[in-house]
Amino acid sequence: MHRFRTVIFLCCLWYAGCGRSGPDGDVVVPPPGITTLQPVSVIDLSVHLHEPSGIFYNAKHKTLMVVGDGRPEVFEFTLAGGLVNAVMTSGSDMEGITMNAACDTIYIVEETRQLVTSFRLDGTKISSFPVNVATNPSNALEGITMDARGNLFVMNEKTPRLVVEYRGTTEVSRIAVEYTSDVSDICYDASDDCFWIVSDESKKVVKIGRTGALLGEWLIPFVKGEGITFADGKMYIVNDADAKMYVFLKP
Repeated sequence: MHRFRTVIFLCCLWYAGCGRSGPDGDVVVPPPGITTLQPVSVIDLSVHLHEPSGIFYNAKHKTLMVVGDGRPEVFEFTLAGGLVNAVMTSGSDMEGITMNAACDTIYIVEETRQLVTSFRLDGTKISSFPVNVATNPSNALEGITMDARGNLFVMNEKTPRLVVEYRGTTEVSRIAVEYTSDVSDICYDASDDCFWIVSDESKKVVKIGRTGALLGEWLIPFVKGEGITFADGKMYIVNDADAKMYVFLKP
């Protein structure tokens, strides 16, 4: 009987181990209590840009502002994916986008140059400032958002996975992100005074507080989730591999 129980125990361990992949594997078993979200709609943006990498909800126009790392334009879409406008800028390798409360100034993170750059709505450059926290320039700035106080939060992809808060151009705090293997974009949520982060490699969305405490986490059914925003009770994530925008109910 003892030998039989031992065999059953070892078989259970083997089965559990097989359910998870190694670093390069494809099989992912959700940890207990983590839900995999499913989109309610999928919108193809590839006619206009091939690698969408950042997205922001323009509450004034009720539109979505999208950037791609291979294009210098800021694209403005309806919530259904119809193109409204395309603004030419001088930005390059643009990975994240946000706007101020009045929605009259655009802020972009430029990964390769490790800059935060601001533009007027017509694409005229206002100013730039550096955020040099990356130890590897290939894993540098990926996301940006602004809170209700008007402070900017700039996110570094990994090495380190870090959110840096700025008041103007002065750094005021740093938040380490511990719950994903990389970070791809960040979005401030005024309703809970918190932040939402999407991870490409972990295929995950996490909700964190101002100190970095984990408030919730959900899996998404694809890699290359690169930008996240919220509008009208829905979560919008752009995927830079298939140039599609995935729409979910807000978790």
